[in-house]
Amino acid sequence: MHRIRRFEGGAAGRRPASRAPRLRFAASLAAVTLIGSAVPAIASATSVITISGATASYPLVQLLAHKYVKLEHNKVSFRISQGGAQIGVNDVAAGRVTIGDVSRDPLPTDPPGLVFYPIAKYAICVVTNKSNHLANLSEAQVQAIFTGKDREWSQISGASVSGPIDIISRTSTAGVLTNFKSLFLANKSVSKLAAEEPSEGLLEQQVENTPGAIGFLSNYRADSGGVNAVGYNGVGCTLANASSGQYSAVARFYEVTKGKASGAAAKFISWIDSSRVAHKIVASQWIPV
Repeated sequence: MHRIRRFEGGAAGRRPASRAPRLRFAASLAAVTLIGSAVPAIASATSVITISGATASYPLVQLLAHKYVKLEHNKVSFRISQGGAQIGVNDVAAGRVTIGDVSRDPLPTDPPGLVFYPIAKYAICVVTNKSNHLANLSEAQVQAIFTGKDREWSQISGASVSGPIDIISRTSTAGVLTNFKSLFLANKSVSKLAAEEPSEGLLEQQVENTPGAIGFLSNYRADSGGVNAVGYNGVGCTLANASSGQYSAVARFYEVTKGKASGAAAKFISWIDSSRVAHKIVASQWIPV
């Protein structure tokens, strides 16, 4: 393999020309096997790559896996499940899956021996219900809202709804939550009054259905049209702004293996890293590394 940037677990890690049609994915946490007319059943594949982990990177990994199966002439198949970045870390460390999908940087608390391969970057957007046409929040406002200091929308300049602020957060397994606390909250915790959702899709649904809600999503979900993406420190949370570096709240997606990637997993990760086709898929709705 070549040009793969690696981060050892346990160490501190740290508009395209045309936009592909948006593919919406269910938020189910059940295992998803890539089978169908263009993708073979697992029994017919020479190699099977099992993946679990982040819900935020799931749409991207599915797109990459579908394309890779076609390019490999059905000699490889994938079984992909969600559950959160920490689930991916735990599963790959225990040998339950070939690859862990992780939406945060390596942590000192991660099991030893894991190798983190960055595959893309993504923006994290604060989002509100579409009835709340909030255009921008400062860092101080975001911290006041999500830590529970400000509890009413009347306290927030620019809000177009009234009543209590309903914070929607993610469960502790979510890498996006880890990054949100680091990038927006100076590592403070989200208020204990917040509702917690186990996936990006369910958080999006909650915000979409609750007029007083506020939460945070990856740019892929925030750009779905169902919620209002709020600017941060005067810069809109858009793919273009994140790609140019103007929008600062940007994090990484990783494919994680137990020890250095080998076999079918190494070939897949190398393809993501070096292929123009994979680069085009990443650039369609995320940010190439």
